[in-house]
Amino acid sequence: MRIYLRKFVLWSVTFCIGFLLTFNVYNHDVWVYDDPGKSWAPKAQETRNNKRNSEWGSKIKVQTNNSQIRTNKNTIRIVEDNITITLRPLEKNEKNSIKQNLLLFPSLERYEDDRILAQMKHRPKHIIEHEKKKEKVPMKTIFMNSGLRSAAERGQARFLADNCPTNQCILTDDKNKASDADAIVFHQTPSPGPVPRPKNQVWILFMLESPYHTPGLGALNNVINWTATYRHDSVIVAPYEKFVPFNESVPQKTQVKNYALGKTKHIAWFVSNCGARNGRRKYADELAKYIDVDIYGTCGPLTCPRSKADECFGMLNRDYKFYLAFENSNCRDYITEKYFVTGLQNDVIPIVMGAAPEDYKRASPPHSYIHVDDFESPKELAEYLHKLDKNDDLYNEYFLWKGTGSFVNTFFYCRLCAMVHEVPNNPPTIYHNLDRWWRGPGVCIDQQNWRSRKNMSSIIIDHY
Repeated sequence: MRIYLRKFVLWSVTFCIGFLLTFNVYNHDVWVYDDPGKSWAPKAQETRNNKRNSEWGSKIKVQTNNSQIRTNKNTIRIVEDNITITLRPLEKNEKNSIKQNLLLFPSLERYEDDRILAQMKHRPKHIIEHEKKKEKVPMKTIFMNSGLRSAAERGQARFLADNCPTNQCILTDDKNKASDADAIVFHQTPSPGPVPRPKNQVWILFMLESPYHTPGLGALNNVINWTATYRHDSVIVAPYEKFVPFNESVPQKTQVKNYALGKTKHIAWFVSNCGARNGRRKYADELAKYIDVDIYGTCGPLTCPRSKADECFGMLNRDYKFYLAFENSNCRDYITEKYFVTGLQNDVIPIVMGAAPEDYKRASPPHSYIHVDDFESPKELAEYLHKLDKNDDLYNEYFLWKGTGSFVNTFFYCRLCAMVHEVPNNPPTIYHNLDRWWRGPGVCIDQQNWRSRKNMSSIIIDHY
């Protein structure tokens, strides 16, 4: 048999490359600190852009600005500001625990994942072990610094009522119990906590307003361990709503209803704040030059009081094709009930302004809304809306998602309890630059558009 040297070399090289790629995928390295005695809590001035990757066990993606990187086949050494961080590949027996942590805590490797479903069903190992031995599980005390709201009762009642997978927690607003609590939840701005602060007591900052409507947080640097906000990179994400598909592989469902049938009006908007910082009223006024916009509330000539919400929604479903789900702030992940409830849960197409397009895409059913930043001007948007108005088939494509999933209760208190139980396994981190994380460059954009903005994943980790 005659062997052609050129073909032999070509096939040999192809085989070797394929083998190396396969071996690398199968035995991919995850990088961790090479100092087993090093605290997992971040320290000031360390390489923050890489810190979070290694901290949560993500495959390291070096993204430093002013650092020197030295590598060999076994370690990566990062030198910045005279601080040296050495990372090593994760041992095989460590990978399972790191994989679990990636599901519960923010990570660049899982940047798009809000981890809500994983936290909802999570049961810490020590609880399972106690139950197997028929031992009583120690309770965790969570002190609500701003008091208990109507949605939460003192004691264990809330966790039992919600059938939480992890329910061994007690809520309290008794200040005498703050110093012994396992976690303290602060609403908006923390007041001074217990002094001295108990070891491993977690301080959690809870906020649902946008950065434009919250106080400065610079005084909280090196104080807050976890965040609980609508931001998907918070430790405990608290969105206004969450849509979960029944089957990821079935994003659309044939509809028997014509959602355009009988509708004679174009756009409705229910609004009471006329002076929002993002200029939404100015945009709506410009849009109204090219297509009809009916404004209900103190900002317009029409009325439909909140006390008659059912009637207002009935009118919306019956008469209108579009709804302006305009937020009062153009900030990352800031998507409220204006979109989820008034928009998606009625038979109209929401036209959105607020969070970035990728934020809506991550939080929404596919092809269910129209983002203003997909158009160069209100005039261009109006032209597209007129096109949909004249074509029922195109209009109805925005409703093919209906019946493919549901809006779920994210059980905030259940997840809070489960995460507090995880503290012994994952000592709390520290936000060294909390205000930068909350309102730093690229988080809010005033009246600008998102088209020229980069994905926030390169910015959000800079607070550690």
